Amino acid sequence: MKRIRGFLLVGVFIAASAEGAAGQIIELIVPQVGVSFISYSGENVTSDTGIGFEAGGKLRAGSRFYVEAGFFWSTAGADVTIPAEGATPDELRIQDVSFPVSIGFKLIKTRPLALRLFAGVVPAFPTSVSENDLGIIKDDLKSTLWAGRAGLGLDLVLFTVDAGYDFGTSGILETGPESVKRNDFWIDFGLRFGF
Repeated sequence: MKRIRGFLLVGVFIAASAEGAAGQIIELIVPQVGVSFISYSGENVTSDTGIGFEAGGKLRAGSRFYVEAGFFWSTAGADVTIPAEGATPDELRIQDVSFPVSIGFKLIKTRPLALRLFAGVVPAFPTSVSENDLGIIKDDLKSTLWAGRAGLGLDLVLFTVDAGYDFGTSGILETGPESVKRNDFWIDFGLRFGF
């Protein structure tokens, strides 16, 4: 995890330095709302794909290369069976706030249209866990749930659409099976304002 954070900091520095010479563009993407399709993975863990929702916003800085940071509230869950917690499957729904940070590159950059690739990290902080038959409560989760992120974005005039995949980089449980990870495919829609 230290390597990922180190890589991200280096990327932010390089992108910020490059854009300093090329002219900085600041964009605020708010509101941004979306849907997510979540599942859990791990040794002997079975899961279906559940649906969740998220809302928040982002601040983007740069031109061809850019840096993006955001704030989101989300709720998402999926039916999961964790052998150490019991054989009965039930929905594990987690509410959290996250602060995704990404660096990106605009493959296409014109006045009305931009097509972007991005990658980054997503630290999420659980705020609550819905009641479940697995017996998992908020205190059973790690205080920070880390995920890597990769995605594709499209900007068209004032509108923006992002789609990506967040893959768990560490287990989510403080105790019990350490291999239980959360994975999330998501699509977000927002409005983009430059200044």
